[in-house]
Amino acid sequence: MRNVFARVAAIFLVSLIPMPAHALMAPPAESGDGSGDAGGRGNRFLTIFNLAGSDEDDEEEAEDEEDDPRSFTMPTVVAPLSTQGHLTGYAYVQIRVRVATGHNVWDIREDAHYALDAAVRAAFRTSVSNEEGSALDTERAVEVWQAALGEHYGPSAIERIEIRQADTRLFRR
Repeated sequence: MRNVFARVAAIFLVSLIPMPAHALMAPPAESGDGSGDAGGRGNRFLTIFNLAGSDEDDEEEAEDEEDDPRSFTMPTVVAPLSTQGHLTGYAYVQIRVRVATGHNVWDIREDAHYALDAAVRAAFRTSVSNEEGSALDTERAVEVWQAALGEHYGPSAIERIEIRQADTRLFRR
């Protein structure tokens, strides 16, 4: 009898506990089969990626270079674009770094966030934009960032760097 009374009391006490707010809300409407029903609602996201210059030959070369165990891609470098001392926009650049033989790739990779800081600071010290301030001057940028990474890691640690992708965002006038 004690057992029965304990169970009845437990059921009664559980019913007194307030329900969480999410349990009182109605479930979301079904999104249907995607045929565009008037009554069906659901979450829809549109994601558009712009990969400028992605030809099949470039993809094959990129795959070969991605397999290089001595190379890695740094986090995106943000570089200011300017002309005649006026800021015109920013370039968001992906840099691929090839570590020289004789240096530990993993040590250099683990330190990439400090190298990123050095690359961004170098881009703010030395202009890496073209004369019009409308795009990245890739040759100058490679020189500036090669020097910055050489200064950070040591002059012989980085074999080469290359710019993988540069996305420029200009200010409206």
